[in-house]
Amino acid sequence: MSHPGRLETCVGLLVLAVLAGILGSILTIQSLYDPALFKSLEMKGNAAVTGQIPQPGSGTRLLAGLAPEGITTAGGEERFDSETLSDKIDGKAELYLSTGFIGLTTQRFSRADDPKSWFELYVYDMGDAKNAFSVFSLQKRRDGQKSDLGEFSYSTENALFFVNGSKYVEIVAAETDLGDQMLALAKKLAGEQKPSEPAEKNEFALFPVESLDQGSISLHMSDVFGFAGLDNVYTAKYQVGSDEVTAFISKRKDGDGSAALAAEYGQFLIENGATELGEIPGTPGSKVFKVFDTFEAIVFNGPFLAGAHEVENRGAAEEIAARIYRNLEGAAAND
Repeated sequence: MSHPGRLETCVGLLVLAVLAGILGSILTIQSLYDPALFKSLEMKGNAAVTGQIPQPGSGTRLLAGLAPEGITTAGGEERFDSETLSDKIDGKAELYLSTGFIGLTTQRFSRADDPKSWFELYVYDMGDAKNAFSVFSLQKRRDGQKSDLGEFSYSTENALFFVNGSKYVEIVAAETDLGDQMLALAKKLAGEQKPSEPAEKNEFALFPVESLDQGSISLHMSDVFGFAGLDNVYTAKYQVGSDEVTAFISKRKDGDGSAALAAEYGQFLIENGATELGEIPGTPGSKVFKVFDTFEAIVFNGPFLAGAHEVENRGAAEEIAARIYRNLEGAAAND
């Protein structure tokens, strides 16, 4: 019977030493295991995947505290930034992102006695009141009914929408019988007062009131009517006989720059197939264009560019544009 040589013995001892070291390391790691730390890392990993950003110490009032009587939270608060917004509202994110979006915070609520009866609160931080009004106005539903939260609010069968300072707020329910609870929560969110209104409301007065649909006023922030040079534009609907007219007004930051922008916009129309038809009688500097089967009227006065957009009847387009021009004369003189 042969005996192992010195070399084989040394190798065997070395292997045993390595195995002993590995076993010792495993035992040491197990002794240091912290389940709380592991759970924390797991939650952070989930947040990175879903776009949820828990911030319990952010200093802001948690939305869970807004629950009215008989309502409780269903799940945790979620937050989304510009990179994760589309995860929550796929297909609509671009409107917000192009209008000053800062962040979205959401919280779901349900009846305490019926978890299947729920609604969700969306609070969009848009940076300032003008941006908040813009997204509110551009998404306003035709079936909306005015609510008692203020002028810039309305409700539908299962939802409530309003502007509160720099925030645009939506509350959307799974059912149609949660209106009272949603309104109670909205009032708590607004501090038991009517939500603050955009300071730019004064610009609404630039539209002549005759035949104006006040609720149709909207604010477009960029690339208005497909023209990259046109931004910060308010639009509104008028009824002239059987014709609906979309009017527009934009106050330019560069004082008298409205004349140059009017020329640029007119050239843009021509480059896209329009034909210039001449001036509106009694309205200096105005121009009328035929754009395929519709008419475009452009006027300017001081810092204001205005007109009528894509109107089927030339006379109706010229009438509204001329009416706005006259209304702007006083505003331009006082600017």
